[in-house]
Formats: sequence, structure tokens, C-alpha cells
Amino acid sequence: MAMHFYPGQRLSYSGALCTIRYIGPVKGTKGEWLGVEWDDTSKGKHSGVHAGVKYFACLSREPTAGSFVRPTRESDQSLGLLEALRQKYAPEPEDLNSDGSLSSETIEISGKVVEEIGFEKIRRQLATLQELRIILLDGSCLAGLGSRPWSGDYEDWLLQVQKTQEVCPRVTELDLSRNLLESWLDIAGICNALERLKSLKLNCNRFRDLSMLGLEKTELHSAFGSVTELHLDDTLLAWEEITSLTTLFPSLTILSLSANNITYIFSSIAVSTLTQLVFNHNLFTSLSSLSALSSLPNLQTLSLAFNQLCAIHTPNEPPPIFESLLTLDLSSNAIPSLEFIAHLPTSFPSITSLRISHNPFSLNLSLDEAFIHTVARIRTLTTLNYSTITPAERTNAELYYLSNIGKQLSSTSEAEEATILKAHHPRYTDLCTLHGGGPVITRTTPTNSSTEYSPNSLNSRLIDFTFYLPAVERQKAKLLPASTRLPLVALAKQPTPFIPSTHPAMITIPSSDSNEEEKESTTTTHHSLIPRTFTPYRVKSLAGALFNLPPMHLRLMWETGEWDPIGRVQRSNNDIDEENDDRWSVDSLSSSSEGEGEGEDEDANGSNDDNDDDGATLPSSRPKPHPDLKHKHKHAKKKDSKGRFIAREVELVDGTRQVGFWIEEKVATVRLEVRERTW
Repeated sequence: MAMHFYPGQRLSYSGALCTIRYIGPVKGTKGEWLGVEWDDTSKGKHSGVHAGVKYFACLSREPTAGSFVRPTRESDQSLGLLEALRQKYAPEPEDLNSDGSLSSETIEISGKVVEEIGFEKIRRQLATLQELRIILLDGSCLAGLGSRPWSGDYEDWLLQVQKTQEVCPRVTELDLSRNLLESWLDIAGICNALERLKSLKLNCNRFRDLSMLGLEKTELHSAFGSVTELHLDDTLLAWEEITSLTTLFPSLTILSLSANNITYIFSSIAVSTLTQLVFNHNLFTSLSSLSALSSLPNLQTLSLAFNQLCAIHTPNEPPPIFESLLTLDLSSNAIPSLEFIAHLPTSFPSITSLRISHNPFSLNLSLDEAFIHTVARIRTLTTLNYSTITPAERTNAELYYLSNIGKQLSSTSEAEEATILKAHHPRYTDLCTLHGGGPVITRTTPTNSSTEYSPNSLNSRLIDFTFYLPAVERQKAKLLPASTRLPLVALAKQPTPFIPSTHPAMITIPSSDSNEEEKESTTTTHHSLIPRTFTPYRVKSLAGALFNLPPMHLRLMWETGEWDPIGRVQRSNNDIDEENDDRWSVDSLSSSSEGEGEGEDEDANGSNDDNDDDGATLPSSRPKPHPDLKHKHKHAKKKDSKGRFIAREVELVDGTRQVGFWIEEKVATVRLEVRERTW
């Protein structure tokens, strides 16, 4: 009975497709078996090895792709192209009821009978096969032009081609995925019959015979000459077989080869018209594995999603250079750091669109940070992850990136500077020229706030922000719903890209109470240089990333350092307690506000000689805030009880205004407050 089967034959059992890899006995059993490799690897039990004996090899790398079935097991009936067409688009009269409606089994959902309405009209619209332009026959148990694969009878093959041409003369798109196709001569016959065919999908088929013996070159040209789009996903073809097949398609522009276990491309594709290549779900680890394809003169789009890419090139290979490529998809790979992105322009000098989401390097970055660092490193980008990059976003990103480079260089020696810039920041010189100079690099102490910069320099367009989160606000953050809290990232698991460095806490919050000193010790502080053109939304995003807090639950309170005197107030039981309000007193101001009150003589009680009996005034070098800004006032009581002061704070409210609208100085102290609701 096994004589009816042969290796490479395609079978279907209850809709599950497989390929025969072995015919013969199995040790420890009686009779003959069929060793099959399942298209759906979860259907199998092993890889062709049973009881320590290897009977066959599977093309799939999955360990459960193979199993044994008896030759007597009934398989699904295979169909020819015309038979499959009629079953789907034009049923035979015996399939119709007396009134012309399509006969079908009763449909029940949750015990209720469902009536089909309107399908008769659809059936009538599709009944005329000659009008069809798009044919979808995926999963139809299609074996070829006839119900059996090519048998070597050229006359019969030519007759089937003529019949198909008469029935479907206008088809432009054909999907034959997940079928029983095994001979490429059957594909040639189908394409020969469809003279207007442009798109051909053969995904999830397993081809046994790729030869074209018996056909003349003129027939091959007429068969595949009009096809411009070819899909061979999950066909498990070797690269040599793919390059051989593509030579049959002289007009090919789009080629999809996803899920074929390809690890390296040894030779280019001899089709100069190709503009788009798709290699998703393969096994590439470096871009140099695709160097052979860089010779394609018109290649503009390359998709490499869901691979294992972690390097531009290996130590033994130079980086590839794709001169004409415009669109690149590197999403869902293993890109470890921003250094990979920094060197992408070397391999893709003309790239304008990039997709790079879902990679390990972005685990330690917020969405805004990942966006900023990527845009700044690639000069030619206009679209990132399907988002258009505006000129303002590019300027902000480049300024922020330059400030980060300055901080990184400040923490290293001058001898290491050239090495760091070449390895991690190849755009540094270009950005310095573009923005009128580089950042000020201080390798001793942090830049003093009184340092004067040229109006056209980079530092004049940056604000040195000091963000701090009081302990009480940290406790409030712990009460936020779990769905809003950001997960802490295990930084040690992935290489960490350079982000704004964290300096030692520089904010002093005076206190005369031991409990206050304990709170001060738990206050968290971070520094970051941020462009003046950033909006509060983006500043919140960066601050949220620094403190691992949800940005939309934060309030940004800018402490201006200005104090407004008010009249003398009689102390009452409802007044603010002196000990709990020391950080807003006149004495605390002189210690926490840098440069304020210099040159003023104070008496032994800490009051200014120029103060009158009604209140105390404080000199301030800071500019007055804009009158339209939203203020939050707090009262501070002088220790000598001569009066109180209002410490002026400005909330950087959400909106499209830039932070430079509020802050005109080079430094700013911002207190973060946590709010339970964002509306």
C-alpha cells in the first residue's frame, strides 16, 4: 500500500498539512509507516528520531515537527485549481437549494440557531469567475492545475492551462498559501494561464521539485514576466533555491521571505528591479549578514523585524553600505545599546524612515527619551516608528543629545575624549557645527551658575534643571494605583545607554527639627540639562524617567527664589508652626538661595538692618515671572517675628508653551509633587 506514496508528497489530515519524509518500517512495530513533517510543528512528537534511531530529517528547526502515521489513515481530498475556484466562488447546482440559495448546515452558537442572511447576493456577485480580479484560495487543499501534481504529461498540462485561461482571464492577485503544492511546474502553469497576474502568494507551501524541465524559455517568460510581487514566507527554501527561482521573475519589485530560517545571505538576487525586501522572523544576528544585497541598485525598503540583530557587523567583516535604502524596519530585535543606532547612518546614509521599537536598548528609557536619542543620532530621519519628526523636535533632540555628551565627557579624562566620540557619538562634530559650538565640558566641578556663555552657544539654549522629590511626595507615589506606577528596570541585565547623569544632592532644605532632618536625608535629587524649547509635557516625561514615576501624575513646581513681603501678622493658633515652616524663613533663604542676600548686613537675630517694623524685604537678582503665570504661594515667618514672606513658586502647567517662556535663567530648581488624579 505504501507504493502510492513518495518522499516530498504533500498530504492533509483534517486540515493539518504535512510532507512525507520517510516511508518504511519502524523498529519495534509491525507494518509500514509514513514519517511526516507537519507544517504546524505543535502537531508532531519528535524531529525524525524515534527510540534512538534517526529515520528522517525535518527542514524545520523545531524539535516536535515530525511523527509517524499509518498509510491507511484517510487523508483529505486534494483539488485542482478550477475545482477549488468553483467550490469557493461558484458552487455547482447540486450545492444549491431549489430556490437558488446556497445549501449549508445549520449554524448554532451557544445553543441558538443562527440564520445566514445576504450570502445569496454575495454568491451571485462572485458567480461569474471571468470577472474575478482577486482570488484567495489559501487553505483549499489545492494540489496544482489538476487534482494531482505535475506527472510529466506536457499535453495534459497545456490543456489545463488553456481551460484556466478561459475561466479567469482578469485575475491580478492570487493567494495560494497553505496548500498541497509541491511542484514548481504547477505554479508555472497557473501563472501562464493568468496573463495579468501581478501579485502571487505561495506562503507555507513545501516544494519538492523546483526544476523547470520540459518548458521552453518563452513559456517561462510568459508565465512569470508580469509578476511584480512574490511572497515565499515559511516555505523553508534554501537561499540557493530562492536565488534560482527569482531569476524567473524579470519584473519583480517586492519579495517577501519571512520565517525561512535564513541566517546568512551568500549571494545577491539577480533581479535589478527589486525595491522592497522582507526578511521578518528569520535568524540574522548582524547587518553584515546581508552585505551581498547592498549591490541591488533600486532597493529602497528593507524589513528585518523579529530577527536576532545585535550588531552592525562582525569583527571579521566590514559594515554593509546600502546607498539607496530609504526605509528600514529593525523592530523586535536584540539591539543592545544606542551605539548601534549611532552607527546606522554609516550603513544607510540615505535612510529617512526607521522603525526600531521593542528592542532591549529602550528598556531603560522612556518613550520620549528613546525618541530623542534616536532622532539626534540619525541626521536624515524624517519618520521614526511611524511618527513624523518635526523641525522643532529635531532641534530639541540634538540639543539634548549634545548636553548629554558634554556630561559624559565631563566625567572622563581628556585623553579618552576622542575614543569615546568615535565609538559612541560619531555625529558630535557635525552637531557642534550645526548648533554653533559644543557643550562646555568641565572636568573638575559642575558648571557655576554665574558662568557667562555666548548667546549663540549651546549652553545658552539649555537650562540646568535640579529636580528633587521630597520624602512625603515619594510616600504619596507609593499610594498610586499599580496600573499607573512604572516598573523598575533591572539595569544590570542590559547595557545602559548614557542618559543625564545624576550629581550628588545640591539642594539644602534647612530644618531645626530632627524629624525634618530625617526627611531631608531621604529627599531624591537629579540634575539634567534640558533645552529651553521643551514643553512641560516633555520635561515631565524626562523627570518621570529619572524618578521612576508616571509623568502625568506629576506637578512641576519651579522655585523661583523670589520672596514677596507682606504685612505684619498677629500670631494665632491657626498660623503656620515656626518649626515646620523653617525652610520658608528669611534665614533659610540665605542658605538655600545661591547668590541672594550677598552684601547685606544682618544683626545678631538674623534680620536685615534695612528692614522696617512692618516687614522685611529680600534682595533678589531673579527676573519677575510673567503676570499670566499660575502661582502657588506659601507663607514663611521671620524668626524675629517682624513679618512674614511669600515664597514665589510657579507651576509649569501642561500646554504647548516652552519652558523658556517661564524660566529665563540658566539654572532652575523644580520640586516634584505627586497628584492622585491627572484631571
